[in-house]
Amino acid sequence: MDVSICITTYNHGKYIEECLMSIFAQDFSGICEIIIGNDNSSDDTEDIIRQIMETHPKGGTIRYFKNNPNLGYVKNTLFTFSQAQGKYIAVLDGDDYWIDRFKLQKQFDLLENNPDLSAAGTNSKVVYEDVDIESHSYSDRTERILKKDDLTDLSIFQTSTFFFRKEILQPDFPTDIISADRGLYLLAGCHGDVKFLSEETAIYRQFQGSISKNVPYEVMKKDFAIVPFILKQGSGYRRSKLMAYFYYTLMTYPKKVSKTNFYRAAAGYAFYNIFSKFTLRPFRLYNIVKWTRHTVMQKYEIKKGNNSFI
Repeated sequence: MDVSICITTYNHGKYIEECLMSIFAQDFSGICEIIIGNDNSSDDTEDIIRQIMETHPKGGTIRYFKNNPNLGYVKNTLFTFSQAQGKYIAVLDGDDYWIDRFKLQKQFDLLENNPDLSAAGTNSKVVYEDVDIESHSYSDRTERILKKDDLTDLSIFQTSTFFFRKEILQPDFPTDIISADRGLYLLAGCHGDVKFLSEETAIYRQFQGSISKNVPYEVMKKDFAIVPFILKQGSGYRRSKLMAYFYYTLMTYPKKVSKTNFYRAAAGYAFYNIFSKFTLRPFRLYNIVKWTRHTVMQKYEIKKGNNSFI
């Protein structure tokens, strides 16, 4: 088996058919399977999947699992990975779909021909389903090789474009976290470089009420469990850099947060960001402190303008 396409779905009855049809439309020379983890949907997601399995010529490539009771997004994602038989895993959320029919082939060829790469992701197009916001590209970055320090940057690519070597997976991947994608990207960096392709290969649907936009501060703190897991891999990541990365997300992502918790996250980000870049050169150190403060104040003003403080 060359590629396992792992799909997590929950109440995606409106979207799952388009998701699967975009896979069937792939022009891929290898052998692939589709692993679907349905996290106990209460709508018609299961009926649609089973109908496609029974009637579509490629329906036999689907291996379908329904969780009862539901596992939650992270555990469901890891469950689909555990079922994968392919050399590589391609990730696709059940409400997203691919728009480049050569997407799999490009990423498969890239990793087959470059053993130093552990993974590859691409740009995507963001489409807003229930908000009047114009569609746009997920990233404005050009094609590049991503090193460890790059992978502690934010919003590099979206999960439904990610393609990686299955062998990088670890049995102790943390489950009581929110951001499986961040953990997975950092893990890929433990095992090689990651290639970013600038072409848009997927549609990424955004919803006003999506989990990634409504995670409380206290819940988001769970992602710090990713730090010791990554350091355990002996990968060369610096703890200070990882801590700055997760404090930044804690400072930035919660839609509602008390000023006290914002200040705590900002202080953590400032300390670890300055420490990770510390230098004895006075002018350079001054600029590090200056831009760290600028970042904190910018995020504060954004929170204030959005009435995010409670």
